[in-house]
Amino acid sequence: MFGTEPPAPSTANTRHAHPNRHWNTDWRRDHRYDWNDWRRRHRSRFHIGFYYDPFGWDYFRYGLGWRMWPSYYGSSFWLNDPWYYRLPPAYGPYRWVRYHHDAVLVNIYTGQIADIIYNFFW
Repeated sequence: MFGTEPPAPSTANTRHAHPNRHWNTDWRRDHRYDWNDWRRRHRSRFHIGFYYDPFGWDYFRYGLGWRMWPSYYGSSFWLNDPWYYRLPPAYGPYRWVRYHHDAVLVNIYTGQIADIIYNFFW
């Protein structure tokens, strides 16, 4: 049923799923990653077209710690160059992904959301 968390994927039990260093949201205070100002000056970069929802569901506002369905963080949704959007690099099991208009940092082994920026794209 939509709105419920999926079961933990089998990869959630691997040693790669739990990094020694957890994601730190202090990057938001670093002027190098001022994506908001960058977006204001480079609007076309953030208008990346239609979003295809793998299940055809409407938007659901996820929060930190929530676990996403694996179809939402497959490699076709990855933001392969976070710096292009002035986001910090993702390391270890983390990847920046696009989810509708949001930029979501997800642990690709567990599906758990480590960071999120709402209304990042349009």
